[in-house]
Amino acid sequence: MEAHGAFRHVNDSIRGLATEDLGDQTWEFFCECPDVGCRRLVSLTLLEFDECRAASPPVPILAGHDDG
Repeated sequence: MEAHGAFRHVNDSIRGLATEDLGDQTWEFFCECPDVGCRRLVSLTLLEFDECRAASPPVPILAGHDDG
């Protein structure tokens, strides 16, 4: 499994454990970029996370990366 696939699985598990709707509370999810060395976290509400996953195609959870 590639790194971003592993973090996608971890993020889905975090979401599965976060069963309460806590409004604007943010949760920390792992960046799902293909960089195996990336360990950035992304703060999202559960609604924001669910919107990313519900998109077609699903939008990966990504931290802002500076390519410069």
